[in-house]
Amino acid sequence: MKKILTIAGFDPSNGAGITKDIEIFQSKGIHGVSAPTCIVNQGPDGVSEVSPVPTGVFSEMLEVARGIDIDAMKIGVLFNEDYVHMVADFIKSWSRHIPVVLDTVFSSKNKKELLTEKGIEALKKNLLPLVSVVTPNIDETSLLTGNDIKDTNSMEDAAKAIFAFGAKSVVVKGGHIKAEPIDLLFDGKDMTRYTRSRLDKEIHGTGCVFSSLLTSYLCLGYPIKEAFHATEAQLNDLLDESYRITDGGYHYISSGILDSYKGERWEVIQALKQAAMILEMLNPIEFVPAVQMNMGFAIESARDVRDVAAFPGRISVHNEKIFIKGEPCFGSSSHVARLILGMMRHYPYLRSCANLRFDKTIIEKAKKIGMSVVFFDRQKEPEAIKEIEGKSLDFLSEHALLGIDGPPDIIYDVGDVGKEPMIRLFGKNPFEVIKKMEMMKP
Repeated sequence: MKKILTIAGFDPSNGAGITKDIEIFQSKGIHGVSAPTCIVNQGPDGVSEVSPVPTGVFSEMLEVARGIDIDAMKIGVLFNEDYVHMVADFIKSWSRHIPVVLDTVFSSKNKKELLTEKGIEALKKNLLPLVSVVTPNIDETSLLTGNDIKDTNSMEDAAKAIFAFGAKSVVVKGGHIKAEPIDLLFDGKDMTRYTRSRLDKEIHGTGCVFSSLLTSYLCLGYPIKEAFHATEAQLNDLLDESYRITDGGYHYISSGILDSYKGERWEVIQALKQAAMILEMLNPIEFVPAVQMNMGFAIESARDVRDVAAFPGRISVHNEKIFIKGEPCFGSSSHVARLILGMMRHYPYLRSCANLRFDKTIIEKAKKIGMSVVFFDRQKEPEAIKEIEGKSLDFLSEHALLGIDGPPDIIYDVGDVGKEPMIRLFGKNPFEVIKKMEMMKP
């Protein structure tokens, strides 16, 4: 098992610092070891206070890491020159060469000081010559070089200047320049650039995540250019799935949440593929309505239609056989997705649904075998709701569930002008929906 030591601050909101580093390491199959330099009291609105860990305690934590025989090191918030010198001495005493990534964290987004002026000078003189890669942003690059960074040309000049301090490679992160964001890697020979689209939101911890991803790939044996590209690609995925933990303030990113999200989506698709095969064997053609059938399945953390998978071409009948058009995919059926999302707001474990042809005998059979059946009168639906695309399904879900004691198996209606009567059959997963369908067969 590979092991990485993170030396950084502790962020109680888990947007950056040692807890975020360890999360990133674990997502890459690497064990994380930590030695916090300080408590950075912060949340979605920024840093309010910074309290250093006693140097004696910090020194003891470094000795723990020495005994674990780590494979790489990532350095973040250092607070002041005392911690800079302690970390430099620790690296010098290490018995073998390992990747060391320095994220030069000098201040927070809301301009709270995280490394003193003396600390910055000590870092330039004592720490930069010892690291494999240093990853300053534009403001930090300006402080290190004493020059304003305004464009790509000045970024390149600054990267060369920082390289001259002794770091083996330099990544200048250009998210703060006015032009299109560009990150630049200089390895002493080549300039490698990566450009991304600018996001219209403030995201907490991007620099920390970048450096911990880069450390992870270097720890796994990637050459610096490959590690740089892999880090940028992974960061893009994380930025796309950023979220807020309060109503306002910074957005957050999480590799754990992203990995869980991807895993859930894969499991949902596999379940629907298996369900399709079972459905073809059962061949319940009597349940297919005129508008055709569909079956959906949502991930556990579903937030909108994009988190619900269904069959894009629906399910019809051809030559007296169930005919399933297309492979299941996410966002392919707003209709069934809205039904599932509406149910999940009340019963989050009911994540699957199929729409079936209305028939009184089917309803009677369902009641006879003990299913919970709920009727919804579509004629009571307000005209204003009917006129808005998709709102009818939201209204149906919410009002059909009012006043009932437990989760329904079925919500049905007898139609309205231009609306076919319909049965909606719910279950925890598509297999349970099909099992209920089988029980209801006339």
